[in-house]
Amino acid sequence: MTALPTWLHRRRGPLIAALYVVAGFAVVFVLVVATGGDLGAALGGWFTGAFGDGYNLTQTLSNATPLALVAIGVSVALRAGVVTVGAEGQLIVGAILSTVVALLLGPDASPAVALPLGAVAGVIGGMLWALPAPGAQIRWDVKEILFTLLAHYLAVSLLTYLLRTVLRDPETNASPQSPPLPLPSQLPQLPVSGRIHVGIVIVALILLGAWWWSRTRQAFVLEVYGSRPVLAARLGLTPRSPVLTALLVSAAGLAGWMQGAGVTQRLEPSVSGGIGFAGLAVAVLGRGNPLGIALAAIVYSALGTGAAGVQIATGTTPTAIGTVTQGILLLTAALALAALQLSRIEKADTIAAKTETVPA
Repeated sequence: MTALPTWLHRRRGPLIAALYVVAGFAVVFVLVVATGGDLGAALGGWFTGAFGDGYNLTQTLSNATPLALVAIGVSVALRAGVVTVGAEGQLIVGAILSTVVALLLGPDASPAVALPLGAVAGVIGGMLWALPAPGAQIRWDVKEILFTLLAHYLAVSLLTYLLRTVLRDPETNASPQSPPLPLPSQLPQLPVSGRIHVGIVIVALILLGAWWWSRTRQAFVLEVYGSRPVLAARLGLTPRSPVLTALLVSAAGLAGWMQGAGVTQRLEPSVSGGIGFAGLAVAVLGRGNPLGIALAAIVYSALGTGAAGVQIATGTTPTAIGTVTQGILLLTAALALAALQLSRIEKADTIAAKTETVPA
């Protein structure tokens, strides 16, 4: 086997993942052409719609903020080889708990107290909702992807029930929603064109913290557990600690607090908006790297905010192309994740087989 094929064989997982992503964008290009749009004009319109002026840029960054936050938490699980789709449910429960705290504190609380308490409540809500998954996996070997997916549907039902009962705003009958959050519990908006809250500064600091953490011993231990399970077993590393860390260290609950306190400023049925699932795609596309996650979140957000620019530039391609592109990107990210997981399993099996054949 020559050097090049050997290199390709070792890297086939990431290469297949990259091909899935490229194929996804190729499908989008075909759809643009099929609707009668010029590809060059569509790309130019997309850039203008997403970044063309201060307002458009602000909206793109605003939508990217919770995506990056969720992706940071998901990337910790992916580092340990744990695939979780529970961020959506954790975001919902984090938003519920932070809303309850805000309403209990009322309008007379100081923002210096209300905002930190709301953030802590969001984090605790997300962690509590994530806690059963690692317990079920460690105790009964229940796959975390199944458990967290089912927990998401339970969170949606819980949100619907609360918004129709104890958290329902008595002043409105139009739709189930909570009363507006008291002003001290609302995240301040930045003085720029468009609507973007100070949560973007918090997320930037968390990204810097994640970059530092990725160089620590704990991150290395998770990496070993995820990519070299045989070596991890020899080092005496049991699944309990990595799985607990991977599933509990989630920023989705904090993202739920930010959505309620900074965007909707009340609890609504659509508070999650698919951010939890999109955050998984962003984490995969960013390869778990904080800088890559930030760039992937901006690109993913720009696909939606730039859709209007595509329609204006082409005159034929509808704005729905943004939603379609995001959906295709979610699919390709899932396929890419599957390719990476299969490559990791094959590598682990190969190492285990070599270990067994080594004479004592």
